[in-house]
Amino acid sequence: MFQRHFFLQHFVCAKCEKPFLGHRHYEKRGMAYCETHYHQLFGNLCFVCNQVIAGDVFTALNKAWCVHHFSCSICDQKLDQKSKFFEYDEKPVCKKCYERFPSELRRRLRISHENTIKKPVP
Repeated sequence: MFQRHFFLQHFVCAKCEKPFLGHRHYEKRGMAYCETHYHQLFGNLCFVCNQVIAGDVFTALNKAWCVHHFSCSICDQKLDQKSKFFEYDEKPVCKKCYERFPSELRRRLRISHENTIKKPVP
């Protein structure tokens, strides 16, 4: 909780600068944010619907997803934590759709994935 005092109209979101005016705010690293910008900046907006994720968060491909929005980007089959999926164009693809890709594309995706894993972390 902030230990500082503000005039109500000066207590604003660090991102959009809109006053909270009694609305809920979130704090991170000593800064106050509105709900939308807090979740946008700190990872709780769904990649598909861009809404605040109220329930369980599914994290994959360095993105957050509503559990019901995590699906194959080609056939829209729902995926879960146990589903085997592949990355294509930064989106999930189910195994069935991936296996329909031309073999040359699958080979290039596999090489790209292997190179990404081998990159040293600075």
